[in-house]
Amino acid sequence: MSPALEAADLKYGYRPADSIVNGFNLQVSEGEWLGIVGPNGSGKSTVLRMLARLASPQRGTVSMDGRTLAGMDSKAIARNMTMLTQTQEHSLDITVRELVRRGRNPHLKWFEESRGKHEEVVDWALQVTSMGKLQHRSLLELSGGERQRAWLAMCMAQTPRILLLDEPTTYLDIAHQLELMELIRRLNREQGITVVMVLHDLNQAARYCNRIVAMKQGTIVRAGNPSEVFRVEFFREVFGIEAKVHNDDGVPVYLPCGVVKE
Repeated sequence: MSPALEAADLKYGYRPADSIVNGFNLQVSEGEWLGIVGPNGSGKSTVLRMLARLASPQRGTVSMDGRTLAGMDSKAIARNMTMLTQTQEHSLDITVRELVRRGRNPHLKWFEESRGKHEEVVDWALQVTSMGKLQHRSLLELSGGERQRAWLAMCMAQTPRILLLDEPTTYLDIAHQLELMELIRRLNREQGITVVMVLHDLNQAARYCNRIVAMKQGTIVRAGNPSEVFRVEFFREVFGIEAKVHNDDGVPVYLPCGVVKE
């Protein structure tokens, strides 16, 4: 059985001698929640953009269910995979429902309007993201956490099998961060959606992800479940910090203690 998503020997850079990503290989299983972590500039977001076909690799391929994305129709990709970025258009003055309805575009025929079964999917997307009560509010009236949930609802209206997220909690306060992560966990467990997420918060990555991939200088340097990856030497080698790692009911939690002295 082919992986849900696979990257093979990806290379990307603005100049041939200055690669942001080089020799990146990854397989993501159906229903998995994979977290990509690493220091700033390690190529995490670039990899995610290549997985979503928002950036074209200079070398290598990305495949979904064994089919190369480069040879697939954009709508066919959008019916199966979607991406939520860390920032969206904040000046968009439309209602939540109007935004979520846009998620049906890949499923609509030419000149077809969103009605009938499509509106039922919109209702479902609003319900699973707990946005039903806010559906007639303008995006401009929402808090940061509510707006992020609205955009996630639009992604869900695409009825994707694969959800890519690029540091979706970056600009949220801690309560909204946890609310969003719990929502994604529910979508992963109850809807079986495959999740690939770039995360800045390592403790959140350890608590929510099934598997962790750590990047440094454009390539994978560690991979495994959180307990296998989050060791004292990992923080020292990848992030250049000294850290203590504690076990919190089976979840490794790290506490930074200082910068590694050379």
